[in-house]
Amino acid sequence: MSLTDRMLIGAIANNPAAFESAGEYRCCRTCELIFYTSAKQPDTTHDTHDWFAMPALNPDGSKILERAFQRFITRWTPERQEQLETFARRRGWDMAMELKYGGGALEEDEVTEWRVIVDARLEQLVKQAREQLGQTEAASQAENGNASESTPKAKTLRPLRPSRVRRSVWTA
Repeated sequence: MSLTDRMLIGAIANNPAAFESAGEYRCCRTCELIFYTSAKQPDTTHDTHDWFAMPALNPDGSKILERAFQRFITRWTPERQEQLETFARRRGWDMAMELKYGGGALEEDEVTEWRVIVDARLEQLVKQAREQLGQTEAASQAENGNASESTPKAKTLRPLRPSRVRRSVWTA
């Protein structure tokens, strides 16, 4: 079965990307399968296969999403920013990013705006995962002599920029 974008998004969005502690999602190029592994409970099924660690939307301890949200809300009124900062001091930024009806601080229209940002980032990370998935396939074809002269070599990945949002939201 081929890996769908939905499968990739699920793994990327939920990936703690911390092999030594919580674990991480990986993608096996050999089996075309996403699997979860950690140092405490390793999945050794794919150890001899060609795999890569999946990108993560918000790796454990990184606070990437939190910082992006804090930069994102600067486009709102100072009063609303203060309300969100007060909420975050009491309940945390992770809850401040959630819909009010789920215990968070955001109204439906605000969630819609934030969702555009998060979805754009997920789209970038899926593209990155697809590129990584295809990299070794092209390299192994070249090694085996199955590639024609016109087949491009695998390129080095570089960080992607959000396409539909201001770059400043995702930078440090």
